[in-house]
Amino acid sequence: MTVKITRLLPRFAAAGMAAALAATTFTTETRAQTYFPSDVDTSKCSLSSSEFETWIKLQLPGVPGKVGPVYDKTSGMAYIFPPDGPSFKSDNGGDPDDCDFYKWGAQMFLWLTSTIDDGSSIPANPTFPDTLPYVFNSEFFYRLSSDHTQLLAQGAFGDANSKNLAVSLRTAKSDEDESIGQAGGSGVLLTQAPTPAQSSLTYYGVHVNRVYGYFTHINKSAATPEMDFPTTGTEVCSDVNYAMNNGYAEDTAVAKLLYGLYCTQLQAEASGGAAMKQAKQVKKDMKSAGVKSASAFTIPELEPAVDYLSMSVELKTSWVDASSVANKDDYILQSLYVPTYDKSNPNHWLMTGSEQRELALVGMHIVGTVEGHPEMVWATIEHESNAPNSTYYYMDQNGTIKTVSGPQAGSSWLYSNGTVVDAITLHARGCDGYQPPTSCTNTTDIVSVGDNEVIGPNGNDPIEASNVTRLHPWGNKQSSTDSFAVSQNTQIISLNRDVISNVKGMLAGDPRQHYFVSGAVWTSNGSIPHLGKKNPDSGDDYEYNTGSKLLANTTMETFHQDFGCFACHYSDSATDGLGVSHIYSGISKDIPKIPTTTPKKKK
Repeated sequence: MTVKITRLLPRFAAAGMAAALAATTFTTETRAQTYFPSDVDTSKCSLSSSEFETWIKLQLPGVPGKVGPVYDKTSGMAYIFPPDGPSFKSDNGGDPDDCDFYKWGAQMFLWLTSTIDDGSSIPANPTFPDTLPYVFNSEFFYRLSSDHTQLLAQGAFGDANSKNLAVSLRTAKSDEDESIGQAGGSGVLLTQAPTPAQSSLTYYGVHVNRVYGYFTHINKSAATPEMDFPTTGTEVCSDVNYAMNNGYAEDTAVAKLLYGLYCTQLQAEASGGAAMKQAKQVKKDMKSAGVKSASAFTIPELEPAVDYLSMSVELKTSWVDASSVANKDDYILQSLYVPTYDKSNPNHWLMTGSEQRELALVGMHIVGTVEGHPEMVWATIEHESNAPNSTYYYMDQNGTIKTVSGPQAGSSWLYSNGTVVDAITLHARGCDGYQPPTSCTNTTDIVSVGDNEVIGPNGNDPIEASNVTRLHPWGNKQSSTDSFAVSQNTQIISLNRDVISNVKGMLAGDPRQHYFVSGAVWTSNGSIPHLGKKNPDSGDDYEYNTGSKLLANTTMETFHQDFGCFACHYSDSATDGLGVSHIYSGISKDIPKIPTTTPKKKK
């Protein structure tokens, strides 16, 4: 990797940037992990240890003391609470800035990959098995059925036949739903390996959180449906209240207490006698619920509070066989069901069934509402060893624009041999997308791109690898003269360094330290991307797009990185916010009720 130093310029100023490609070069350590320059300017986006402490400790309204930190009994991983979506503000309480959106993505990822089997301390010998009950695979979330029409219960409320939180990853699709094929196309992504037999397919799964499910059920049953996902605390409270009263959420004493804290007058700020009355009522309600202090709450019991804070969330995950990664201790692992294939024909694979395998998480899309943003915030997370970056620019602590460029020759990445490319070669296609290849016989087939090709990461030539590259690092077209892109790059790099440092500082073996926020996109005014304002020839397709305008995940939009999220996730009109979600329209309004006899929570 080569870093070029350019002459000193005012921070994030456009003036003079055109003359910025100058002078000295030096070489950094060659490594197969995404590089975060240590001299990056931290003035625009950072995460202090004191702010990180607010991520691991929850202050409940009106309750003295805080919940947390809570550590998983097996791994010792700390539970990260979700950001407060209904009160989405900047650190100083004003309107959120760009950094706050990126922080939202980082905190949401850490929450989703926290576990709900809580303890009070880090175990003496932490282990990270593929059976850990992560939030996204627990009762906090629904998983989608194989045809993406049903929301299915998970975790303690799931079907006994689900076999230990396993997610049946989708193997076929009829439109743009997720499967083995890529989003926006039918490309099939395989990891780098000497032979196709040693390579792993990349698998995809989709989940939504409980509030998304509650809202879907209520809205599709309403005579006059809402046109946006919930964006206020009042709207979330209404959905949670309905769910508690109709058997879709727990209505235990603790659940009612938490609902009261967030969703009644007790939540309102008070002073004088009103504050004393509020404190007395909270104390009375806690006694009725059998809770002596904030620290007595367990993570599963806190679901109503988490529902309130996280608002409406949609999630896509990407996975590979754990046997195909270099060091599986650096990955979040889960035992999941995936399709199996007959690979005897080198250019036409046939699905034969499914089996449970240990999988490693390589990517995650997180989409969710926050106050004032019905279009939702779209963030993406990647593993550090997925693929190298193309050339990008950032600002150092002296206000100097620097260039980071490849190739990182000899590095061993999951999807690349270290060669940085301008376009990514496609060597396999799925048969379940729009206009499938003519060689397909079943929607579940995988076929080669050409008659003389073979399926695999390299096609016919082991030297001509597909070499996945992050074509637009940090989600924007790169130019040393583009002050916006340089600013966004700088903020995301700085934040990732701090997040990783804080996570690693709590637990040296925490696998979450090996993932990073690749970017996030939202609209500057909270408007809905819609057809009337789309530019079909550009990935920067909506005039109010901001943040990572060309956001793409190398494991999900591998072959379609020239268009950002809102190039596909837009609505027919400016008033229909539900149109940004591809799965909402196809999901049944029916959601699972919790069992009549609620499973006993682990203490």
